[in-house]
Amino acid sequence: MKRAARIFGCLVAALALEFPLAMAGDGVSFISVKQSSAEPPLDPLDPAWEKLAPAPVTLYPQASVTPGADGSGALNVSVRALYSGKTLALHVAWPDAKPAATRAIGEFADGIAVQWPLRYGPGVSLPYVGMGHGGAAAALWQWRADGSVETLAAEGFGTLTAQPPDGVKANGVWRDGKWQVVFTRAFVPPKNGQYVRFDPAKQGVVPVALALWNGDAQERNGKKHLSAWQALRFEKATANEAYVRQFSAAASGNAENGKRLMAEKGCAGCHSFPGNPAQPTVGPNLAYAGGIHHADYLLESIAKPSRIIVPGKGYSMVQNGKRVSLMPAIQSTEQERRDIAAFLQTLR
Repeated sequence: MKRAARIFGCLVAALALEFPLAMAGDGVSFISVKQSSAEPPLDPLDPAWEKLAPAPVTLYPQASVTPGADGSGALNVSVRALYSGKTLALHVAWPDAKPAATRAIGEFADGIAVQWPLRYGPGVSLPYVGMGHGGAAAALWQWRADGSVETLAAEGFGTLTAQPPDGVKANGVWRDGKWQVVFTRAFVPPKNGQYVRFDPAKQGVVPVALALWNGDAQERNGKKHLSAWQALRFEKATANEAYVRQFSAAASGNAENGKRLMAEKGCAGCHSFPGNPAQPTVGPNLAYAGGIHHADYLLESIAKPSRIIVPGKGYSMVQNGKRVSLMPAIQSTEQERRDIAAFLQTLR
Protein backbone atom coordinates (compact mmCIF):
# COMPACT_ATOMS: atom_id res chain seq x y z
CA MET A 1 0.00 0.00 0.00
CA LYS A 2 2.83 2.39 0.89
CA ARG A 3 4.60 1.63 -2.40
CA ALA A 4 1.37 2.29 -4.33
CA ALA A 5 0.97 5.62 -2.55
CA ARG A 6 4.54 6.58 -3.42
CA ILE A 7 4.03 5.69 -7.09
CA PHE A 8 0.74 7.59 -7.23
CA GLY A 9 2.33 10.60 -5.56
CA CYS A 10 5.21 10.66 -7.99
CA LEU A 11 2.87 10.14 -10.95
CA VAL A 12 0.81 13.19 -10.13
CA ALA A 13 3.91 15.11 -9.07
CA ALA A 14 5.33 14.61 -12.52
CA LEU A 15 2.04 15.72 -14.05
CA ALA A 16 2.31 18.87 -11.98
CA LEU A 17 5.90 19.32 -13.14
CA GLU A 18 4.54 19.85 -16.63
CA PHE A 19 3.16 23.25 -15.58
CA PRO A 20 5.73 25.89 -14.73
CA LEU A 21 5.15 29.28 -13.11
CA ALA A 22 8.49 31.05 -13.30
CA MET A 23 11.69 31.39 -15.26
CA ALA A 24 13.28 28.31 -16.74
CA GLY A 25 16.71 28.27 -15.11
CA ASP A 26 19.61 27.99 -17.56
CA GLY A 27 17.12 27.50 -20.41
CA VAL A 28 16.47 31.26 -20.51
CA SER A 29 17.77 33.76 -23.05
CA PHE A 30 18.14 37.43 -22.23
CA ILE A 31 16.87 39.09 -25.38
CA SER A 32 18.24 42.60 -25.74
CA VAL A 33 15.65 45.07 -27.03
CA LYS A 34 17.59 47.78 -28.83
CA GLN A 35 16.28 51.32 -28.84
CA SER A 36 15.55 52.84 -32.26
CA SER A 37 14.94 56.44 -33.23
CA ALA A 38 12.76 55.25 -36.12
CA GLU A 39 9.74 52.99 -36.04
CA PRO A 40 10.84 49.32 -36.22
CA PRO A 41 10.41 47.78 -39.70
CA LEU A 42 7.67 45.23 -40.33
CA ASP A 43 9.63 43.73 -43.22
CA PRO A 44 11.60 40.69 -41.91
CA LEU A 45 14.25 41.26 -44.63
CA ASP A 46 14.90 44.89 -43.72
CA PRO A 47 18.66 45.47 -43.18
CA ALA A 48 17.93 46.92 -39.73
CA TRP A 49 17.32 43.41 -38.40
CA GLU A 50 20.64 42.06 -39.66
CA LYS A 51 22.47 44.69 -37.65
CA LEU A 52 21.22 43.13 -34.40
CA ALA A 53 22.84 40.15 -32.70
CA PRO A 54 20.27 37.30 -32.45
CA ALA A 55 19.39 35.70 -29.12
CA PRO A 56 19.02 31.89 -29.30
CA VAL A 57 15.87 30.36 -27.83
CA THR A 58 15.20 26.63 -27.61
CA LEU A 59 11.68 25.18 -28.00
CA TYR A 60 10.72 21.69 -26.84
CA PRO A 61 7.89 19.31 -27.80
CA GLN A 62 4.71 19.93 -25.81
CA ALA A 63 4.00 16.73 -23.86
CA SER A 64 1.81 17.97 -20.99
CA VAL A 65 -1.61 17.55 -22.56
CA THR A 66 -2.78 14.98 -25.10
CA PRO A 67 -2.38 15.16 -28.03
CA GLY A 68 1.12 16.56 -27.85
CA ALA A 69 4.01 16.96 -30.25
CA ASP A 70 5.60 13.80 -31.61
CA GLY A 71 8.81 14.09 -29.61
CA SER A 72 10.89 15.12 -32.62
CA GLY A 73 13.36 16.89 -30.36
CA ALA A 74 14.30 20.46 -29.54
CA LEU A 75 14.10 23.26 -32.09
CA ASN A 76 16.28 26.37 -32.04
CA VAL A 77 15.02 29.78 -33.11
CA SER A 78 16.68 33.20 -33.09
CA VAL A 79 15.07 36.37 -31.75
CA ARG A 80 15.90 40.03 -32.36
CA ALA A 81 14.02 42.97 -30.86
CA LEU A 82 13.66 46.73 -31.32
CA TYR A 83 11.64 49.46 -29.63
CA SER A 84 10.89 53.06 -30.44
CA GLY A 85 9.16 55.69 -28.37
CA LYS A 86 5.83 53.90 -28.76
CA THR A 87 6.28 50.51 -30.47
CA LEU A 88 7.81 47.11 -29.67
CA ALA A 89 8.91 44.77 -32.49
CA LEU A 90 10.15 41.17 -32.43
CA HIS A 91 11.92 39.37 -35.29
CA VAL A 92 11.84 35.57 -35.00
CA ALA A 93 13.61 33.19 -37.42
CA TRP A 94 13.75 29.39 -37.56
CA PRO A 95 14.72 26.69 -40.07
CA ASP A 96 11.99 24.98 -42.11
CA ALA A 97 12.88 22.98 -45.21
CA LYS A 98 9.46 23.44 -46.82
CA PRO A 99 6.83 26.11 -46.13
CA ALA A 100 3.25 25.05 -45.36
CA ALA A 101 0.90 27.95 -45.99
CA THR A 102 -2.47 26.27 -46.63
CA ARG A 103 -5.20 25.56 -44.09
CA ALA A 104 -7.81 23.08 -45.30
CA ILE A 105 -9.18 19.65 -44.36
CA GLY A 106 -6.13 17.63 -43.37
CA GLU A 107 -3.76 20.52 -44.13
CA PHE A 108 -2.19 22.78 -41.54
CA ALA A 109 -0.17 25.97 -41.90
CA ASP A 110 3.14 26.74 -40.25
CA GLY A 111 2.74 29.21 -37.43
CA ILE A 112 4.27 30.91 -34.42
CA ALA A 113 2.84 32.57 -31.33
CA VAL A 114 4.38 35.07 -28.95
CA GLN A 115 3.03 34.73 -25.43
CA TRP A 116 2.95 37.33 -22.65
CA PRO A 117 1.74 37.23 -19.04
CA LEU A 118 -0.95 39.81 -18.38
CA ARG A 119 0.65 40.48 -14.99
CA TYR A 120 4.35 40.32 -14.27
CA GLY A 121 7.09 41.91 -12.22
CA PRO A 122 8.80 41.40 -8.85
CA GLY A 123 6.70 39.20 -6.57
CA VAL A 124 4.26 38.14 -9.31
CA SER A 125 4.17 34.44 -10.24
CA LEU A 126 4.08 33.78 -13.95
CA PRO A 127 1.32 31.79 -15.66
CA TYR A 128 1.78 28.24 -16.90
CA VAL A 129 3.91 28.60 -20.00
CA GLY A 130 1.42 26.69 -22.15
CA MET A 131 -1.35 29.34 -22.18
CA GLY A 132 -1.73 30.29 -18.54
CA HIS A 133 -3.78 28.78 -15.72
CA GLY A 134 -6.83 29.74 -13.68
CA GLY A 135 -6.37 33.22 -12.25
CA ALA A 136 -3.19 33.86 -14.26
CA ALA A 137 -4.04 34.71 -17.85
CA ALA A 138 -1.67 34.80 -20.81
CA ALA A 139 -2.02 36.97 -23.91
CA LEU A 140 -0.87 35.65 -27.29
CA TRP A 141 -0.04 37.08 -30.70
CA GLN A 142 -0.40 34.31 -33.29
CA TRP A 143 0.77 34.42 -36.91
CA ARG A 144 0.09 31.69 -39.47
CA ALA A 145 1.75 31.20 -42.84
CA ASP A 146 -1.59 31.79 -44.61
CA GLY A 147 -1.22 35.42 -43.54
CA SER A 148 -3.67 35.43 -40.63
CA VAL A 149 -2.82 37.27 -37.41
CA GLU A 150 -4.78 37.04 -34.15
CA THR A 151 -4.64 38.35 -30.61
CA LEU A 152 -5.78 35.73 -28.11
CA ALA A 153 -6.02 35.19 -24.35
CA ALA A 154 -6.27 32.08 -22.20
CA GLU A 155 -6.18 30.76 -18.64
CA GLY A 156 -5.13 27.23 -19.56
CA PHE A 157 -5.93 24.58 -22.15
CA GLY A 158 -9.47 24.76 -23.47
CA THR A 159 -9.96 28.44 -22.58
CA LEU A 160 -8.41 30.16 -25.60
CA THR A 161 -10.51 33.11 -26.74
CA ALA A 162 -10.07 35.61 -29.56
CA GLN A 163 -9.72 39.24 -28.46
CA PRO A 164 -10.82 42.36 -30.31
CA PRO A 165 -7.98 43.70 -32.49
CA ASP A 166 -5.29 45.42 -30.42
CA GLY A 167 -3.19 46.74 -33.30
CA VAL A 168 -0.69 43.89 -33.49
CA LYS A 169 0.79 43.43 -36.97
CA ALA A 170 2.81 40.49 -38.28
CA ASN A 171 4.61 39.73 -41.52
CA GLY A 172 6.35 36.49 -42.49
CA VAL A 173 8.76 35.57 -45.29
CA TRP A 174 10.11 32.10 -46.16
CA ARG A 175 13.41 32.11 -48.01
CA ASP A 176 16.33 29.68 -48.36
CA GLY A 177 14.93 27.12 -45.94
CA LYS A 178 14.06 29.59 -43.19
CA TRP A 179 11.01 31.43 -41.88
CA GLN A 180 11.43 35.01 -40.70
CA VAL A 181 8.48 36.69 -38.98
CA VAL A 182 8.15 40.17 -37.47
CA PHE A 183 5.53 41.21 -34.90
CA THR A 184 4.90 44.86 -33.99
CA ARG A 185 2.49 46.54 -31.59
CA ALA A 186 2.15 49.79 -29.70
CA PHE A 187 3.11 49.79 -26.03
CA VAL A 188 -0.35 50.85 -24.91
CA PRO A 189 -3.23 48.62 -26.08
CA PRO A 190 -6.96 49.38 -26.26
CA LYS A 191 -9.00 48.98 -23.09
CA ASN A 192 -11.59 46.51 -24.39
CA GLY A 193 -9.73 43.20 -24.10
CA GLN A 194 -7.11 41.09 -22.32
CA TYR A 195 -3.90 42.61 -23.64
CA VAL A 196 -0.32 42.92 -22.47
CA ARG A 197 0.94 46.41 -21.74
CA PHE A 198 4.54 47.62 -22.06
CA ASP A 199 6.25 50.46 -20.24
CA PRO A 200 10.02 50.15 -20.83
CA ALA A 201 10.85 53.18 -18.70
CA LYS A 202 9.35 51.49 -15.62
CA GLN A 203 9.65 47.76 -16.36
CA GLY A 204 13.05 47.19 -17.95
CA VAL A 205 12.43 43.43 -18.17
CA VAL A 206 9.39 41.69 -19.68
CA PRO A 207 8.78 37.90 -19.76
CA VAL A 208 7.99 36.34 -23.13
CA ALA A 209 7.58 32.78 -24.45
CA LEU A 210 7.27 31.26 -27.92
CA ALA A 211 5.22 28.43 -29.43
CA LEU A 212 5.75 27.05 -32.93
CA TRP A 213 3.79 24.77 -35.26
CA ASN A 214 5.14 22.84 -38.28
CA GLY A 215 2.24 22.35 -40.68
CA ASP A 216 3.89 19.55 -42.67
CA ALA A 217 4.24 17.60 -39.41
CA GLN A 218 0.47 17.98 -38.85
CA GLU A 219 1.10 20.23 -35.86
CA ARG A 220 -1.80 22.35 -34.61
CA ASN A 221 -3.40 23.24 -31.27
CA GLY A 222 -1.48 21.35 -28.53
CA LYS A 223 0.78 19.62 -31.05
CA LYS A 224 3.55 22.19 -30.97
CA HIS A 225 6.97 23.14 -29.65
CA LEU A 226 7.24 25.70 -26.87
CA SER A 227 9.92 27.58 -24.99
CA ALA A 228 10.38 28.42 -21.36
CA TRP A 229 9.66 31.97 -20.26
CA GLN A 230 12.44 34.14 -21.65
CA ALA A 231 13.44 37.70 -20.73
CA LEU A 232 13.20 40.79 -22.90
CA ARG A 233 15.60 43.38 -21.49
CA PHE A 234 15.09 46.91 -22.79
CA GLU A 235 18.21 48.88 -23.64
CA LYS A 236 18.55 52.15 -21.69
CA ALA A 237 15.84 51.10 -19.24
CA THR A 238 16.31 50.38 -15.54
CA ALA A 239 15.55 46.82 -14.47
CA ASN A 240 14.86 45.45 -11.00
CA GLU A 241 17.98 43.33 -10.43
CA ALA A 242 16.25 40.94 -8.04
CA TYR A 243 13.68 40.28 -10.74
CA VAL A 244 16.43 39.78 -13.31
CA ARG A 245 18.00 37.09 -11.10
CA GLN A 246 14.77 35.10 -11.27
CA PHE A 247 15.51 34.48 -14.92
CA SER A 248 18.64 32.48 -14.18
CA ALA A 249 17.73 30.68 -10.95
CA ALA A 250 18.65 27.01 -10.80
CA ALA A 251 17.91 24.26 -8.30
CA SER A 252 20.59 24.07 -5.60
CA GLY A 253 20.45 20.29 -5.28
CA ASN A 254 22.46 17.23 -6.20
CA ALA A 255 21.25 15.98 -9.58
CA GLU A 256 22.83 12.54 -9.20
CA ASN A 257 21.09 12.04 -5.88
CA GLY A 258 17.88 13.32 -7.44
CA LYS A 259 18.12 10.67 -10.14
CA ARG A 260 18.42 8.00 -7.45
CA LEU A 261 15.45 9.46 -5.57
CA MET A 262 13.33 9.28 -8.73
CA ALA A 263 13.68 5.50 -8.51
CA GLU A 264 13.34 5.26 -4.74
CA LYS A 265 10.15 7.33 -4.64
CA GLY A 266 8.57 5.25 -7.40
CA CYS A 267 8.67 7.94 -10.11
CA ALA A 268 10.64 5.71 -12.45
CA GLY A 269 7.81 3.18 -12.38
CA CYS A 270 5.48 5.64 -14.12
CA HIS A 271 7.54 8.03 -16.23
CA SER A 272 10.00 7.83 -19.05
CA PHE A 273 13.14 9.93 -18.81
CA PRO A 274 16.73 9.50 -19.98
CA GLY A 275 18.46 6.85 -17.90
CA ASN A 276 15.27 5.03 -16.93
CA PRO A 277 15.50 1.57 -18.56
CA ALA A 278 11.81 0.78 -17.98
CA GLN A 279 10.53 3.70 -20.12
CA PRO A 280 6.94 3.37 -18.82
CA THR A 281 4.02 5.32 -20.30
CA VAL A 282 1.71 5.60 -17.28
CA GLY A 283 2.67 9.24 -16.76
CA PRO A 284 3.96 12.01 -19.04
CA ASN A 285 7.36 11.67 -20.60
CA LEU A 286 9.78 13.88 -18.68
CA ALA A 287 12.49 13.99 -21.35
CA TYR A 288 12.16 17.80 -21.70
CA ALA A 289 11.13 18.72 -18.14
CA GLY A 290 14.23 20.82 -17.57
CA GLY A 291 13.80 22.71 -20.81
CA ILE A 292 10.60 24.49 -19.86
CA HIS A 293 10.35 24.26 -16.06
CA HIS A 294 11.79 26.58 -13.44
CA ALA A 295 13.41 25.33 -10.24
CA ASP A 296 11.04 27.24 -7.95
CA TYR A 297 8.00 25.72 -9.62
CA LEU A 298 9.43 22.22 -9.53
CA LEU A 299 10.01 22.56 -5.80
CA GLU A 300 6.57 24.03 -5.16
CA SER A 301 4.79 21.38 -7.23
CA ILE A 302 6.33 18.65 -5.06
CA ALA A 303 5.73 20.35 -1.70
CA LYS A 304 2.37 22.07 -2.40
CA PRO A 305 0.77 20.39 -5.41
CA SER A 306 -2.60 22.12 -4.98
CA ARG A 307 -1.14 25.62 -4.86
CA ILE A 308 -1.74 26.00 -8.60
CA ILE A 309 -4.45 24.03 -10.40
CA VAL A 310 -3.89 23.96 -14.15
CA PRO A 311 -6.74 22.82 -16.45
CA GLY A 312 -6.05 19.38 -17.86
CA LYS A 313 -7.93 16.10 -17.92
CA GLY A 314 -6.94 13.88 -15.01
CA TYR A 315 -4.86 16.49 -13.18
CA SER A 316 -7.35 17.47 -10.46
CA MET A 317 -10.54 16.56 -8.67
CA VAL A 318 -13.20 18.28 -6.57
CA GLN A 319 -12.87 17.63 -2.85
CA ASN A 320 -15.23 19.22 -0.31
CA GLY A 321 -16.39 21.62 -2.98
CA LYS A 322 -12.85 22.72 -3.87
CA ARG A 323 -10.72 21.71 -6.83
CA VAL A 324 -7.46 20.14 -5.72
CA SER A 325 -4.57 18.35 -7.34
CA LEU A 326 -4.74 14.57 -7.45
CA MET A 327 -1.24 14.56 -6.06
CA PRO A 328 -0.60 14.25 -2.33
CA ALA A 329 2.53 16.00 -1.11
CA ILE A 330 5.52 13.70 -1.62
CA GLN A 331 7.02 12.47 1.64
CA SER A 332 10.49 13.95 1.39
CA THR A 333 12.90 16.36 3.02
CA GLU A 334 13.57 19.81 1.61
CA GLN A 335 16.98 18.67 0.41
CA GLU A 336 15.48 15.63 -1.31
CA ARG A 337 13.05 17.89 -3.15
CA ARG A 338 15.93 20.12 -4.22
CA ASP A 339 17.85 17.10 -5.46
CA ILE A 340 14.88 15.85 -7.49
CA ALA A 341 14.37 19.32 -8.98
CA ALA A 342 18.07 19.56 -9.83
CA PHE A 343 17.88 16.25 -11.70
CA LEU A 344 14.74 17.26 -13.58
CA GLN A 345 16.43 20.46 -14.68
CA THR A 346 19.05 18.41 -16.50
CA LEU A 347 16.36 16.84 -18.71
CA ARG A 348 16.01 18.72 -21.98
